[in-house]
Amino acid sequence: MAIRLTHESRSALSRARFFLIKAKACPVDARVDFEAFLEAAIIFARAAVHRMKSQYERHPQWKAWWDSLRGDPAVEFFRTERDWILKEAPPKLGQKIFAASVGSTEPSYSPKRAAELYYFDAPDVLATETIEAYLNNLEQRLAEGERCFGSSAV
Repeated sequence: MAIRLTHESRSALSRARFFLIKAKACPVDARVDFEAFLEAAIIFARAAVHRMKSQYERHPQWKAWWDSLRGDPAVEFFRTERDWILKEAPPKLGQKIFAASVGSTEPSYSPKRAAELYYFDAPDVLATETIEAYLNNLEQRLAEGERCFGSSAV
């Protein structure tokens, strides 16, 4: 089933979600693809903020709204991670290692998806879950801005 190409489907937030879905779908042996999709999701999420700024920075209420984004965990996450990816290196991800227990007769756990191997802050929260939570928050913040400034998709 083909997705219809629309302004919304081409928005930076839609692209961030697209790449996050791609990352989640990667099997465990496609870690290179997983990492690339994760990086793309981060870059497009940050692009959504830049696109909104380009569109509305001349609005009289822009500066106050823009200043309200300072310290927002989602905005800071995407700014920091995107800057690191574009200027320094791949994202700083933690990786889990799974190994069979010595002497155990129980079958060991073997991850099926690459997402199960990666995390940002804590091993019990998948990197994809972290990005999705921040993406949801960012989408809410940008929707607030849209309500203030106009109705175009970001």
